[in-house]
Amino acid sequence: MTRRIDYRRRAVDKARLTGRLSLSALPRTKAVVVVASDAPVEASLLLDEDNQRRVVLTGRVRTTLMLPCQRCLQPTAQAMDIDVAGIVVASDEAAAAVPREWEPILSEGDMLDVHALIDDELLLALPMIVQCDRPACRAAYDTEQKAPENSPAPDKPNPFAALASLKRDDDEPR
Repeated sequence: MTRRIDYRRRAVDKARLTGRLSLSALPRTKAVVVVASDAPVEASLLLDEDNQRRVVLTGRVRTTLMLPCQRCLQPTAQAMDIDVAGIVVASDEAAAAVPREWEPILSEGDMLDVHALIDDELLLALPMIVQCDRPACRAAYDTEQKAPENSPAPDKPNPFAALASLKRDDDEPR
């Protein structure tokens, strides 16, 4: 897949960009992955113009990343299937004018770095907490373990019991 494109010219032609990238072409995503997998990053992007002559980019990015489980720290496969939709702009001022239903995609002048765009989309779509499905991991780190319903609640010592001896009776003279 081409790294940099003239997005305005490609939008006039209603260009479809499809291809596969290796993880090594996406350095920021590669830094998050614990084990580099052979799974390619597949991308299918369409550039078009809307009725206001804005460049609209839509498409999909798919891959599987090996990320660390936050419970056991073992690598776990995370399938990524991302819908991409935005309006390509060349400046922050133009990005502020993009309607709310669209995401602004900032370019470098008339050139759009497709690899950086895919890298950004993958990073933004990463889950907040990655957890694997291994039964041993779930059992060891299960935070919802419940006490049996028939057993009485354990007696907890009162932390203020020692203060009871210091309490003075109102009957004592001062």
